[in-house]
Formats: sequence, C-alpha cells, structure tokens
Amino acid sequence: MPGNYGPDPERNWFQSRKVALLQCFLVLATTLASWALALYYGHVKLWPIPMISHCGVYVPEKYVFSIGLVVAASLMFLFIWIVETAGKIYSSKAVAWALGFPCSIGLMLLAVCNCEEEPTVHYIGAIAYFVCFALWCVVCSFKELPLERSEQDCWVRTRRVLALLITAFTFIMLFLFLVVHDKVKYGRIPVCEWGAVICSELFIGTFYFDLGDDYYVEQVKVDRKRGYKKLSNEDDV
Repeated sequence: MPGNYGPDPERNWFQSRKVALLQCFLVLATTLASWALALYYGHVKLWPIPMISHCGVYVPEKYVFSIGLVVAASLMFLFIWIVETAGKIYSSKAVAWALGFPCSIGLMLLAVCNCEEEPTVHYIGAIAYFVCFALWCVVCSFKELPLERSEQDCWVRTRRVLALLITAFTFIMLFLFLVVHDKVKYGRIPVCEWGAVICSELFIGTFYFDLGDDYYVEQVKVDRKRGYKKLSNEDDV
C-alpha cells in the first residue's frame, strides 16, 4: 500500500498560496510599470488616467506589458486549478472550466494582441477576462453563503465586498463602452477598468491567507493497478 501522505520538505517546498501571491504581485507590478514607462516617454497623460491597454502599445512598455501579463495568465491557470481542486466550499471544476480558465485565456489574448495592432482580438480577450473573472468571483462568494457565522472569517467577508466591487466596475465599464459609447478621454471608463483590475488582484490575494500552509504544488505518479501515489513517498515495507 502507498505510504503516509505527509508533507515532504524535499518535494513539498512550494506552497499553493504562493501562486496567488505571485499572480497578484505580477499583474499589479506589470500594470504599474507599464503605466510609468508610458507616462515617462509621453505615450499617455497623467490625467485623464489612461486605459491600461494604452500603456502596452509602444516601445518599450509594450514588452513589459506583454511578457508580464502572459506570465500572469499562466499563473492564473495554475491559480484557478489550485482553488477549484482544494476541496473548499467554493471549489468547483465546472466553474473552473466555464469561467476560470476562459478568464485566463482572455488575459493572455489581451497581453499578446495590443489594442492598436489587433484591436478586435484584444477587446475580445479583455471582455472575456473581465466578465468571466467577475462572474467567477461572484460564484465563489455565493458558494460561501452557507457557511456558519463562526466560519465566516474576515477573508470571506472581504471577498464578498470585493466581488461586488469587481462586478460593479466591470459591468459599468461595459455599459459605458458598449451602450453609452462614452469617450475614453472623459476618464470614466479607465477609472472603472483600473478599479476592476485592482479589486480583482486583491480578491486573488485573499487566497494567500485562505489556503494557508496546508496546500502544496506537487506531482503524483499513477500506478494503474494500485491507484495514485505521490512521488515523495516510498511504498510501505
């Protein structure tokens, strides 16, 4: 029979919660660095605040924007997988496939196709990212409602507030952009976009604390006759 599946310090060295922290940090750092470079080279103005996409059009900020967000999108795939297989109340494979992974694909599309050279693909990716992630956050928070009051720690309540803010920012932005045809120069759409991104990354950041020290990223070896076995364990003698 397979041995006891306890943490192995030689293999279980990468905690799952670090993926949430890295993804959160990378998106915010990439966004701010791209905006700072675009501002420094005169490609955008300080006010009205620019669309985040406009901070990734010209050299050199386009390289920071694309590389940073592509890596962040890859981490998003891993993050969604971790959350939806953690066995928590908000975990759901169906939600991951319907909303989580499409959100990651959208982030990758908007990163590699900028809004000037490939506007159609870029905005399809942007809409997929914002809408799918907003709905994913709402579903996660909704699934936490049955928790007893004693089980609803500060992170559960924080996610609930952030999910509402993300949804509000996202759908107000889409309403202004697609229905009202509001001008970007008025600043209302960019403010909603920045608000949605910041709240989204804070939402992801809460999982750093929620997952805690109990989850690790590691491989399993499949023995067709005896089932799954972690690579870090030896067979019982």
